Amino acid sequence: MGSSKRVLILEAGSGGHHPFLVRCLLESELRHFADLVLAGHKELFSHPAIAACSVPFQQHTIDLSEVNLYPKNATPVKLFQRSWTLGKSYRRAFIELAQKGPIDFVIVPYLDNCLLGLAAPGRAFGQTPWLTITMRTMFHFQTMGVIAPKQRFSILRRALANRILRQPHLAALLTIDPTLGEFASLQRDTCFRKIQYIPDPVVHHYGPLPSKMEAKLRLNIPTQARVVLLYGAIDERKGVTSLVEAAAAADCSTQVHLVLAGEYCGPEELRRTKAWESLTAQRRLHVVAGFITEENEKLLLAAADCMWIGYIDFYGVSGVMALAGRHGIPIVGTDYGLVGYYTKKFSLGALIDPRNQASTVAALNRLVMEPEFFRRAGGNGVAVFQHHNPLALQQAVVGAVERKWAERGTD
Repeated sequence: MGSSKRVLILEAGSGGHHPFLVRCLLESELRHFADLVLAGHKELFSHPAIAACSVPFQQHTIDLSEVNLYPKNATPVKLFQRSWTLGKSYRRAFIELAQKGPIDFVIVPYLDNCLLGLAAPGRAFGQTPWLTITMRTMFHFQTMGVIAPKQRFSILRRALANRILRQPHLAALLTIDPTLGEFASLQRDTCFRKIQYIPDPVVHHYGPLPSKMEAKLRLNIPTQARVVLLYGAIDERKGVTSLVEAAAAADCSTQVHLVLAGEYCGPEELRRTKAWESLTAQRRLHVVAGFITEENEKLLLAAADCMWIGYIDFYGVSGVMALAGRHGIPIVGTDYGLVGYYTKKFSLGALIDPRNQASTVAALNRLVMEPEFFRRAGGNGVAVFQHHNPLALQQAVVGAVERKWAERGTD
């Protein structure tokens, strides 16, 4: 390293896509002209994605003693409290590190859980330029035709977003939602020009995968099975109960097999239900628990006949959906939010109401009865998601940093 510039990345999350997004930033061209400092939760530094990063960076553990990162029964009050305290913790970490040497730029990879804490002060990091990424902004959905319930406190959320955009040292607000990028382009207010769409980056794109037959054999799945893959955190938000109960229903084809891959965070009682026990007895339920290595990920993607995106009360962009699209895997997805919007617009698979078992069973049976429909849908996904790679994100971030430094150099 040894650069005269220092870039600080602030990230409290240590699960899901967060570590992979941070690794994308660490491995960007920033490493060639700046010293990188990663400040985060202590568990972030031991995550396999960060541990495998080949780029040198300084570590700083953030004091999160005041922050309830994952509040149970998350009421609006609890969420706003987390938003305030996490933003406060980020600002405190910035001040601590700035006392040890100048910080020339700050990156907050995930704005949505600290919006209040970074908007309220007016200047999140004093005179230091910064950028951030939003993944769950929804105030524009109704205008852009995305089906979703009206977000609680939407007026306040939009006001906070506007306050962020008006911060003079904000270089860019990046979004993985194309409808927000389009919405911003239609606004007369020039502060919306800071909003820039970037395709949700899929870290791994393997090109040709193992054959479907080979993958199924290695995963101990019958070659004639039609495989539905639920990938990532296995929890209620991802509709795991809906999927298991539908697959176990008497009117669901026994050719349908489920693969649940990732950390199990769902209700323990689900694993004691008749549905779970029935699928297990029939050897139609395959669980690959824990962190998924690249080798196992290749096998899972190759074996999948469709990806399950039947998420409940989820309205944003799905990284798993983009991963499926990059590898030509069709989806069975919820009929609302951006998953439904993408699927309908580009014919990416079958839409369901995850709370309606008949709807889900019909889609699973369709996987058996109409394989050609799903093959076409998988092909459609390849074209839609071909630019969803780390390079687009890295170029956007580096470009914003360089432009802001150039502006400051001419002040």
